Amino acid sequence: MPDVAENRAWKAYLVLFLGVVCFGFSSILIRLSDAPAPAIAGWRMLLAAMIIAPFAMAGARSDLRHMSRRDTLLMVGTTIAFSIHFLSFVYAVKLTSVASAVLLINAHPIIVALLAFIALREGSRWTATGAVVGMLGIAIISLSELGSTNLTGDMLAVFGACMMAIYIVMTRIMRKKLRILAFMFIFNCVSAAFLMGVAVLFTVPLWPYTLDDFAVFLAMAIVPALLGYGFYNWSLRYLPAPVVSVSQLGESIFAITFAVILFSEFPAPSAIMGGALVILGIIIATGIFKRKKGQVDEFLGQGG
Repeated sequence: MPDVAENRAWKAYLVLFLGVVCFGFSSILIRLSDAPAPAIAGWRMLLAAMIIAPFAMAGARSDLRHMSRRDTLLMVGTTIAFSIHFLSFVYAVKLTSVASAVLLINAHPIIVALLAFIALREGSRWTATGAVVGMLGIAIISLSELGSTNLTGDMLAVFGACMMAIYIVMTRIMRKKLRILAFMFIFNCVSAAFLMGVAVLFTVPLWPYTLDDFAVFLAMAIVPALLGYGFYNWSLRYLPAPVVSVSQLGESIFAITFAVILFSEFPAPSAIMGGALVILGIIIATGIFKRKKGQVDEFLGQGG
């Protein structure tokens, strides 16, 4: 059985890597559209739901029939948390640099570790140390942009990171109850309804947009929304949540590289310094390199 567990581990990590690469395109695609943030977010989720519908309808109906009221409320809460996270991210990318946006939005493991240590007394001195180092990195990135619109974008990215932390924990619970296609379909439908509702509430036009804008919406629906989060949610079933969470740091590397190539947008020295501290803080706080192989293999053996 060790060979089976090892093969499953390699498969899970490969799928997770592909998901991270897909995430790296998200901020780049946002920059390519001039549409307002709620429209970008809403159309992305709606198109993703429409694409996956033919493959997921039957499974979604079956899973919905077996969901309790608590599960339904948890699913809605999970989706709203992600929707707010993504809307904050779109605004952040438009208001600050790609480097600052992706580094700060992926600081969620630090936020989880800090809250758990303060409120629940969970973790160790390493958890506290990692959280402090990471928060110092966030401060360096943000304080260097005082007095500019970039600071608003930075704060929205940090808020989005808080919402992502909630999403990760709640998704870990829901993925044990729903099949991947059913989860993604229900998730995208509820998220699209919520985001479209936000757009209507704040009188943001949802139509008309140019063909170029709709090409961006469709690309976002296919690459980050379907492929990226499909790979990500599948890996959550087989890998510990801290492993999946820390892996999202790879999004920052890919996104910053793409921004340099496509937009000639080089990260500021403060983003490099602060980003390095954020990454170091996450590694220390989650203790990912201290996790024993047996723990991962044992967890993998529970997957279906």
